[in-house]
Amino acid sequence: RMMPYYAQEQVGVSLLRRACATGMEHALQAAVAQARALVFEMGSTTPWLTDEFQDVRYLITARVVNGLPVWAAEDGEHFMYQFSREPCCSLYISDARSCGTGNGGYIKRSQFTADLLAPTMLPATGWKSNERATLASQYASASKIPSAIIGHSSWAAVPNMRVTAVHGLADDEPAMAAALRQLAALNERPRKVPQNCSFKI
Repeated sequence: RMMPYYAQEQVGVSLLRRACATGMEHALQAAVAQARALVFEMGSTTPWLTDEFQDVRYLITARVVNGLPVWAAEDGEHFMYQFSREPCCSLYISDARSCGTGNGGYIKRSQFTADLLAPTMLPATGWKSNERATLASQYASASKIPSAIIGHSSWAAVPNMRVTAVHGLADDEPAMAAALRQLAALNERPRKVPQNCSFKI
């Protein structure tokens, strides 16, 4: 009998093995974070999102967009993917078409960093929703966030978002344990001092 989330666990194992093969610290950190967030649940902490988007469970897939795995909602209707546009990276929740073209969505969060490892590591604030994803009464009274590009915007700030890990690989799972050992070994190495640095005694 196949265990629940077996397919997602195999995706996590594959991510960890690939990261171990590279031996790169950032790749290992990302794989560990993603393997701990194979399945997560997401919703606003106060009444804000419509039923279509509230308390939805997302499962990791083998598909990768802009360097980050795609998580699919259990109903198969929505997908979370990384939409990368310099100088910031954004996570979008969209339908299959928008995910495929990397263009737009219903919920998003942007941050000015390339180190977006996993959705569960993002803060509760900073998320935005559009009209389809937002309760009508909340959307009507919400201030819309201006866009530097088009001047006006259909995005409203979500007061607080909850992203909670439901299932991930345990630290003693062989691939996870190997990645954690490799990370620990990298962290134990002495850091090189840049050649152009000088110290006064």
